[in-house]
Amino acid sequence: MSIKFSQKGKIWIYPGVSGWHFLNIDKNVSEKIRKAGKPYGAGFIRVRATIGKTSWETALFSQKITGTFLLPLKAKIRKTEELLAGDDIKVVLELIH
Repeated sequence: MSIKFSQKGKIWIYPGVSGWHFLNIDKNVSEKIRKAGKPYGAGFIRVRATIGKTSWETALFSQKITGTFLLPLKAKIRKTEELLAGDDIKVVLELIH
């Protein structure tokens, strides 16, 4: 049985040289993911993310100060789905065990 979560939000760019794009996972969804997921390393959680018709495997980044997660959005995914910083999106996250 797979465990899935849905999240809507706005894409933002990390203010640094690398230009990483992220989606914030809200506190309520983050708490559910933390309880059901299996963290590794610095609190990462493996997921299969789906936006539109595109699915990929990645890891959520743990934000210890806020207790939430960040979903990194690779350039390939943004290009395929024609996404830009500031766009509102919906993602489905499926935990990978």
